[in-house]
Amino acid sequence: MEGNLTKGPILKTLTKLALPIMASSFLGTLYNITDMAWIGLLGSKAVAGVGVGGMFTWLSQGLAAMARMGGQVHVAQCIGRGDRERAHGFAQAAVQLAAFMGMAYAILSLLFTRQMVGFFQLADAQAHAAAMSYTKIACGLIVFSFMTLTLTGLYTAQGDSKTPFIANLVGLATNMVLDPVLILGVGMFPKLGVVGAAIATVTAQVIVMSIMIVGIVIQKKEILDV
Repeated sequence: MEGNLTKGPILKTLTKLALPIMASSFLGTLYNITDMAWIGLLGSKAVAGVGVGGMFTWLSQGLAAMARMGGQVHVAQCIGRGDRERAHGFAQAAVQLAAFMGMAYAILSLLFTRQMVGFFQLADAQAHAAAMSYTKIACGLIVFSFMTLTLTGLYTAQGDSKTPFIANLVGLATNMVLDPVLILGVGMFPKLGVVGAAIATVTAQVIVMSIMIVGIVIQKKEILDV
């Protein structure tokens, strides 16, 4: 059941909702710190390449916010009015919009990767190659990030910020394990460098999205049943 934000002490209710949101934002920062810490071991050229690719994943978050914020606001308003049917419709629309925009951004990124990376005029061939590889993977599979952000917004609209926090915590743990394994190569896993960093990030995003979808099924959140 979603948390009822219209009843109970205001401060306690808002604090209960806000703390997991703040913690989730902190986890997002740890994602970046973890990635750059391991990529830094590959040298400055790899860091430069990932930095360029990361700019385009950061840019995509603005588009993802359209589906997330639009869905979150309208779903929250409908729930507050007790109109679950209309809230269900807004939730469906938000998820569909996120999927469409994520795939559109991915296709455009794959078609124009060279032009996008070329905008930064990287003089070093290795840095340019690293940027190309990272951008193709991270942006080519950006739809998982779009879906995760939108689902997070829809959970929050229902007063549930704990599930997204738990999902992001598991995702961070996954990323922290996969980064050294895939970037540097451990045991049977080959050294993939920048490609490994991109794969680790996308894998973590897939896991976060999967946990939230499973949470929908388990908790029978009808409002998000898409």
